[in-house]
Formats: sequence, structure tokens, C-alpha cells
Amino acid sequence: MGTFNKILMYIVYTNIIVAISAGILSAGFAYMMELDHVLDYGIFAGASTFVVYNGQRLLKSKNAFRTPWLQWVENHKVIIYSAVIASSVIAGYGIYKIGHFTQNSVLLLFVSGMLSAFYVVRIKGKSLRDIGHIKIHIISIAWVLVLLVFPYVNEGYPIDSEFIWMMVAHYLYIVGITIPFDIRDIKYDAITQKTLPQVMGVSESRTLSAILVVFFGAIMTQMFSPLGYSPLFYIAVIAQVVLLLMMKVERGDLYCAGLIDGAIAILGLSYFFF
Repeated sequence: MGTFNKILMYIVYTNIIVAISAGILSAGFAYMMELDHVLDYGIFAGASTFVVYNGQRLLKSKNAFRTPWLQWVENHKVIIYSAVIASSVIAGYGIYKIGHFTQNSVLLLFVSGMLSAFYVVRIKGKSLRDIGHIKIHIISIAWVLVLLVFPYVNEGYPIDSEFIWMMVAHYLYIVGITIPFDIRDIKYDAITQKTLPQVMGVSESRTLSAILVVFFGAIMTQMFSPLGYSPLFYIAVIAQVVLLLMMKVERGDLYCAGLIDGAIAILGLSYFFF
């Protein structure tokens, strides 16, 4: 395997792209909401996303049954452990730069941390992801809490009806862009997990994912009207819808973790240039 392919595989398999996209989305949302410490929240969100995703995969790679993704993680666990430690330091730096915390924001981080941990940690042989129907919702809730709610609450802003609608919109968006990963994993997921592709079928799930992203766009332009005049916001939504509608079981990790996750960054950038 060539050097370029090795680098590309590392970027995709360790979720560097999704970590960067998460950081841009969190920072962009903080900027749009006129919060302080915009860059620091982005650094924390990106670095902590990298730590959580790779920490989960290091735990899952110990299982007897491994997907090709998890087998790659097992074969490169030393360098991944090192990257996780480095990212933890970066996340800590972001926390240090933010410099202040409210009781509610600490509670939000605790709840999201527990959700992320027990997503893969088994109790009596079962983790949260093994419970039917809820796998995709745990991911979406954790993302919304850390990337969006945490900065907003930590800066002392009250959660009003407008903000709740924005959170609902982003929840729908994250559910929509997570469905393709369940389509990709349909041959690996246990039938008891009852993911949307298992319950609804691949074609129906793909259509639903696109509809959810369209709903997200409609809600956001209603709740934050300047976005309705942002070409980049429409590009972000349309690009994601196209990628979702083109999703197939045969699509690999580069398509899901590269293109679909990478398109999140366009959305985050649109919040800087609305």
C-alpha cells in the first residue's frame, strides 16, 4: 500500500475528518449565537470527539468479532493510543482556555460522557448500542449536548423555545447523517439492535435520512432567518442530501467517514458566513 493510501486510511479510520468537522460545527454555532470563546469551544469539541470515537473503537476492537474497521484499529492500536492521549491534552487546553463552568454545563458533559462510555462498555453483557432502536439516538443526543448545548449553557444563556427548536433541528440533522453508517454496518450489526435499515429497509432509510436533513434546513432558516440568505448554508444542506441519497450498502468507509462526515464542516463554515 502506498504512502498516500496509508495516510488516507489513517485519516478516515481514526475519524480525524469527523473530529475536525465537529470542531468547526461547534465553533460555527458558537459564533452564530454570538458566544465568547468561539475557537476554544471548537478545539474542545473536535479534540474530545476524536478521543471518544477512538476510545470507543479501542474498546470494541477487543471483541472477538471485528469489522474490517475494528481490525485495522487493533493492528494500529499503539499509534491510536498515542493520538488519543495527545487529543486529550488538546481537549484539556480548550477547557483551560474557556476558563469557567456552570453547574449545568458540567452536568451536560457528565451525561454525554456517560452516554459515550456506556455506548460500548457492557453491563451484564449488553451496552447501550445493543439495545434495540436507540443506537442512533444516543449518538445524536451526545453530539447535540457537547457541540451545541454545552457552549450555549456554559456562557450563561437561558434555553428558550427558539434554542430548543435549533437543538431539535440539529438532532434531526445528526440522525439523518448517521443513518448511512447503519446502512454500511447492516451486515455487521446484530439483528437485536433493530437499526433503521434493519427495520425499514435500506432504500426507505436512505430516503428518511435525506428528509430529516431537509427538515433541519427548513427549521434553521425559520428560527434563524439570516441563514435563509446564505448560499453556503444551502450548499451544505444540498450537498449532504445528495450524499445521503447516493448511499448504498456497498459504500465504504471513505464515503461515510470521509464525504458525509466531511460535509458537516461545510455546515459549520456556513455559520461563520451567514
